[in-house]
Amino acid sequence: MDDTFEPMNNIRFLDFSFNDQMRRLTQGTKDVAIGARAFDLLSHLISNRDRVVSRDEIMDIVWPGIVVGENNLNVQVANLRRLLGANAIATVPGRGLRFGLDVEMDAQSPELSERPSVVILPFSNLCGDPELDWLTDGFVEDITTELSRFRDLFVVARNSAFAYRKMPHDPRIIARQLGVRYVVEGSVRISPDLVRVTVQLIDTASGAHVWAESFDDDFARQFETQERVARAIVTSLAPWIDRAEAERVRRTAPEDLTAHGLARKGWAVISAGEMSFDPAPRNRAAELARQALAHDPQSGLAWRVLAWVGWWNAYHATTDSMPKTLAEGIDAATRAIAIDQTDHHARRLRALLHFMNKNPESGLTELKQAHQMNPNCAVTLAWLGLYEGFYGDPAVGVPLVQAALKHSPLDPARGSFLAALGFAQFTVRNYSAAAQAAESALAEAADSATPLILASIAWVGVGRIDKAQAAFERVAAIAPSLVAARLSGQWLSTNPDYAARADLFFRIAAGLDTPDTAEKLL
Repeated sequence: MDDTFEPMNNIRFLDFSFNDQMRRLTQGTKDVAIGARAFDLLSHLISNRDRVVSRDEIMDIVWPGIVVGENNLNVQVANLRRLLGANAIATVPGRGLRFGLDVEMDAQSPELSERPSVVILPFSNLCGDPELDWLTDGFVEDITTELSRFRDLFVVARNSAFAYRKMPHDPRIIARQLGVRYVVEGSVRISPDLVRVTVQLIDTASGAHVWAESFDDDFARQFETQERVARAIVTSLAPWIDRAEAERVRRTAPEDLTAHGLARKGWAVISAGEMSFDPAPRNRAAELARQALAHDPQSGLAWRVLAWVGWWNAYHATTDSMPKTLAEGIDAATRAIAIDQTDHHARRLRALLHFMNKNPESGLTELKQAHQMNPNCAVTLAWLGLYEGFYGDPAVGVPLVQAALKHSPLDPARGSFLAALGFAQFTVRNYSAAAQAAESALAEAADSATPLILASIAWVGVGRIDKAQAAFERVAAIAPSLVAARLSGQWLSTNPDYAARADLFFRIAAGLDTPDTAEKLL
């Protein structure tokens, strides 16, 4: 599956050839000297040649963020008429300007991919030393490469992005030329001991700045710093693209959604409501996934949604048949993987379903594979930490989940990360830390069943039976079938030490056993 492209955008009129990407205007075989503002003006008029463009719109595009007099526009229009002929740009009194020549297209500008599409533009070198351009470029190359690991994203090739080096540009024009929805811009500032990389994500459809952040690191080990910072940026950036896409799809009318759009909407629904005991979001996500599959049976994303729905239904015990739900979930994940072998999300989900199906050996192996496929996915890293604690190396479980939180501190799934951290801490008997993680998770996802289950068992470990009972009463009111499953001994892990403590502590929180019975297991 190819995630890159080399766009063409050659337009001919009279004896001129206009290449938007390469920013060249030629007449015959000779380049025509044209200033940056005149080029941007010409580009916008040609791109919108089917309508009259208002002067205000042109000022916003050609002089973004700059207050200039309208005479500047008049000067550029006069220059273009002198070069191209008096009829090249028509003035429509009281309305604006319009491109007046017939054009021939050698190739259309690329259409938007169905997947979220993004380009990482060359970063600005703010240190003033051209000799350090290689470091600035290195960040862009690494971010482009690492972001391409996310199979849900369409990432423009490095060579296409670097065609815009040293050029004044408007992200909206570049987005149109490259066929992308999102643009990443950045800068690098270097001092003797420190490198600071500042990055921002722009939604070109609205012009809104979706996300911005600065990353600092030691400059002493340049190549290690470059890799470390690039990965930190990618880990933080990817969830924000996903969040922006979820909001965009939410606003799209159902009749305008393609199979991929329906599947992506389903993914957004299940992702937003994953920790909710209420099955309504899962049912809605499954419905959207099935609609997508009716249009396209080869929609890997739709199969992945069904796998995620199956896991959360199994986790919350909101199913009439646990064996059937697990079998269908594993089958859906397997179908998604068959369609795209590199889909790390689908591999993570099949791993989680294997764990739930009491097959931890297969689960841990596949979860490690998912992490190897995309080390930048904080969600996979958090789950890997949890299950390392259950079935692998307990010593690395907590640090791995902490790394997920560190790499993506504002992740939309932060509540899940914190719950995973708490359960991993419970595994190694750090009950106080587990209880605090439960409280932090509840702050992110109020009245979610998962952190309340964690709080119920963790506070027993701490000795605060009052807090444990309060948490139990809340979760019993919210998620009765989940509570019943846990009281019957169905836990997230079959690790005997963990399961024995979790089972007894939960019974104590429920008032079914006395607190003194916990002493033998503490």
